Amino acid sequence: MKTRLMLSALLTLATAAGAAAEAQSRNQVRISQSGWANEIAARQDGSRQTVSITQRGNTHLAAVIQDGLRNTASVRQSGAGSTAIIDQLGRGGYAGVLQNGVNLSATSVQTGNGNIVGVAQIGSGHQAVTVQEGHYNALGVIQIGSGQSAHVTQIGSGNVRIVIQGGF
Repeated sequence: MKTRLMLSALLTLATAAGAAAEAQSRNQVRISQSGWANEIAARQDGSRQTVSITQRGNTHLAAVIQDGLRNTASVRQSGAGSTAIIDQLGRGGYAGVLQNGVNLSATSVQTGNGNIVGVAQIGSGHQAVTVQEGHYNALGVIQIGSGQSAHVTQIGSGNVRIVIQGGF
């Protein structure tokens, strides 16, 4: 419920700022949803930002907020009941989330330049929270099976971390 309220607030913020954000230089948003009760929000301030979101199944929620230059975010969700939140501040950042299954949650927050994060979750009941502060950090999380949880924070510059969890 707490997550749902936070996401509702993000969606409200992103929707209110949407028209002004897309007026910026060369920002792109591609959205594809199917099923029912899918929600989406994208807010971009700056220029040359890209968001691409695909949701299938039902009852998904995705929110992306980007501020800066040349940030890219991509969210793909299948199954049901998954949530993805991406917040990027800086330049040249990339955040990708691929979720497949049910009841999956991914939150990625990046501040700084040139940060990269990739999250892949297959199965059910996974949660991934990633935070990167600094420049040119790389982070990957792969979770397979059910009920895995990863909370990773990187502060500074030039950090690289990969988390792989599996099992059914």
